[in-house]
Amino acid sequence: MNIRCGRNVYGWRENRLRMGMALLLAGIVGLGLSSEAAFGQAAGASQRQRILEEPFRLQMDEQVPTGKRVVFDYGGWFRSSYWAVDEDVSRGLSNRDDGYHALRWQQLRVWGFLNLDQVHQFYARGKLDYWDWNHGTSYDHNDSDWEGMDLERGWYDFRLSRMRKAYGDSPSDLDMHVRLGRQYVELGTGLAMSIPLDAFLFTADYQGWQFTFLGAQSIGSTKNIDRSIPDETNEERCFWGLQLRYNGWRDHEPFFYYFEQIDKDGGQESVVGIPDPADPGETFLYNQKFGYDSQYMGLGSRGKFLHRDLQYTCEFATECGKSYAFSPLSGEQRETIRAWALDTELRYVPRNLRRSEASVEYLLTSGDPDRFLSPTNTMGGNRPGTNDLSFSAWGYRNTGLVLAPRLSNLGMIRVGASTFPVNHIKMFRELRVGANYYIYHKQQSEGAISDSLSTTNNSSLGSEIDIYTDWRITSDLAWTINYGVFVPGNAFGSDDNIRHLLFTAITLNF
Repeated sequence: MNIRCGRNVYGWRENRLRMGMALLLAGIVGLGLSSEAAFGQAAGASQRQRILEEPFRLQMDEQVPTGKRVVFDYGGWFRSSYWAVDEDVSRGLSNRDDGYHALRWQQLRVWGFLNLDQVHQFYARGKLDYWDWNHGTSYDHNDSDWEGMDLERGWYDFRLSRMRKAYGDSPSDLDMHVRLGRQYVELGTGLAMSIPLDAFLFTADYQGWQFTFLGAQSIGSTKNIDRSIPDETNEERCFWGLQLRYNGWRDHEPFFYYFEQIDKDGGQESVVGIPDPADPGETFLYNQKFGYDSQYMGLGSRGKFLHRDLQYTCEFATECGKSYAFSPLSGEQRETIRAWALDTELRYVPRNLRRSEASVEYLLTSGDPDRFLSPTNTMGGNRPGTNDLSFSAWGYRNTGLVLAPRLSNLGMIRVGASTFPVNHIKMFRELRVGANYYIYHKQQSEGAISDSLSTTNNSSLGSEIDIYTDWRITSDLAWTINYGVFVPGNAFGSDDNIRHLLFTAITLNF
């Protein structure tokens, strides 16, 4: 193989680069490299994993014991789950093919909690995961792997009002709350920030006003939001931010926040090669810099809408900052980020015996029409000389189990409902069934989404339906099953490759 570095006229080099990028993408697909670093379908694997884990995370984070002056408690969970995804209906879930992935996932969590006088609280939780893929179906070609034992949560918590109450002091209009350590951090409704961090959180409450200060850094084992960076398995970022929330109204809780993140790996440089379209035996090498520094402002509210059984959330966020462009011509060029995101949800939660609820949600995040390969990565990302318009943040929304797109260049309508249909029977009192239906589109039809198979210049991404059942069999034993079907739209070039996902898990609390 010959390697050549050359200087050429800009227009010729730009055309050559576009052809080289197209050949690079075709080569990736042709070789069947499905890892996230290679821009394959696994770009949605992390989002899919998070959607599957979110109910489990909420259950774990809520079960922190309180109530005694001095108490030490401990416990844990074991969860055994299986999921399989197939991206072609003609193969079915039993055929091992490039589009088929199957995983047996074992999760162990153990925790300890120390409470001193309801004033000083200490909590730690460790995690141990075992991943066992069907042979040849993993995204990174590693059929089995242990992960951990790692510290999943570990914090110290102090609240001034608890101290006043414990020691008999009179209450005050001013309350202060400090939490320090590895914890889950959410600003607003979580559209731009909703992740675990090593963080210091200070909150002050006064007469309905709540002020929060955040100082944090990313957890080292977190995968980088830019999967094209040389070491995408680690992310090193610093965060700081402020939030102001008003709790003095009965039915509405407005908020405003600002935060920014600084990429500690910013300016990292790597030698990158792309194929020569004129001669496949030759490769261009150039120095590409990586780094993403961004700032976010958001405002919104949550509360009740017109009726006591109607609940709403709404949030609008803007993003600015600097990112590196993708170009052999100007690999050191930084461009301005100008992006935004909007999400609103309405939930109907009637007060009935079946504990039913229904919801409708609309999500829209900005995209960049010249990001032809990835909405978040540097490689295949923003074209030099143009603003980076693709929204990229650390927020969370349930975007569907099968497609599971990131919150970038995405429009989504979700309609969902759930109920406890037979809770008059004691054995099935905690059996819940539900469904979510999604319609997807691109905000910019020419831009990329996180699923690299969406290569056609069309805004229609398709639709998906997910159905699920959760059954708490006893206080310590629960079972869940999820099934989803995604029907691609014209942005995928064909509606033949219907995708399926099956997930089931048993959770034991001890």
